[in-house]
Amino acid sequence: MQIKTALITAAGFGTRFLPITKTIQKEMLPIMDRPLIDYVVEDLVKAGVEKIIFIISEHNMQLIHYFRENQRLYSYLEEMGKLEQYEKVKYIHEQAEFVFIRQPDSALYGTATPVLLAEDELKDEPAFFVFMGDDFIYQPGEGSAAKQMAEVFEKSEADGLVTCIEKPDSELSKYGVAKLKSQNGFQFLATLIEKPAPGTAPSNLANISKYIFKPNVFEILKHQKPDPKSGELYITDTATLLAQDHQVVVYKPAEEYLDGGNPLGWLKANLTVAFQDPKIKQEIGQFLHQLG
Repeated sequence: MQIKTALITAAGFGTRFLPITKTIQKEMLPIMDRPLIDYVVEDLVKAGVEKIIFIISEHNMQLIHYFRENQRLYSYLEEMGKLEQYEKVKYIHEQAEFVFIRQPDSALYGTATPVLLAEDELKDEPAFFVFMGDDFIYQPGEGSAAKQMAEVFEKSEADGLVTCIEKPDSELSKYGVAKLKSQNGFQFLATLIEKPAPGTAPSNLANISKYIFKPNVFEILKHQKPDPKSGELYITDTATLLAQDHQVVVYKPAEEYLDGGNPLGWLKANLTVAFQDPKIKQEIGQFLHQLG
């Protein structure tokens, strides 16, 4: 199955990065010379995705400005005889068809709400990706985590897919942890245990924000209740409810997962990408050594 459509959520406040996210959207923070979310888009495009739907805040235009063509910049560079510099940004808006849906302030907060808002764009797709805009699985070159996800999804004949990474026992209490069931050579989701008490986790697999769903997920979303503690509508609850009556396969990426959604993770992501350049790696290594 060729999955041609993806949803990326990017409507949060980014409170862990305040005060910078009072002005700059978290997903637009730089990983080297590109915004974080562009690495998410790149992975989907390498998997053959042709249409990407962004759920954005009704108050923020930064993603629209970045992913759409900038005719003013083109005209300026043309007038200045520097049109070759436009090649540095031309690829951005040519990667896919981009659709922007605004999440109103009145909408229920939570990671599942963006999927509901995009129902009209997704309901006729055989399957679609749901990614968050602030983390990615890093595969330099032609590799694509999204492509590998789609292959596992198709081979397992599942109705959904969740992505999980291995975490040490000492960290599992911070995550939703997968309880698994095995069948036909695949591991499927039985349920997600949210922030299990130390020593009680059903596995060492922590859920991260990479999913595949079919349109039948909307029947679950329309009846799903918000979390009683936070009042938010969580996509992890959606996946758990789907797993009660359908097969939800678990995908475990072999490559490095980079979480840019918090300051330390963002710094690590920058260093990981930067270290692909041997010269930069050497200079940063020398600088860190000098810091002691």
